[in-house]
Amino acid sequence: MAYRISARHPGRAVTYTAATEEAALAKWAELTADGVPFEMTDANGAVVDDIDLEDRIDARDIEA
Repeated sequence: MAYRISARHPGRAVTYTAATEEAALAKWAELTADGVPFEMTDANGAVVDDIDLEDRIDARDIEA
């Protein structure tokens, strides 16, 4: 599932995309570590956080 990340860097807004939960989780960690405020949504427009991403990875791994 694709993810959209809307980040508010100082002086500019940036939109990132991540194709997988792992990529989204990595961007989550990066932005959090940098102190950049952001919102992440999935392809259905639902807001997700790091726990949601980890749960989705776990669920996918169990199904495989």
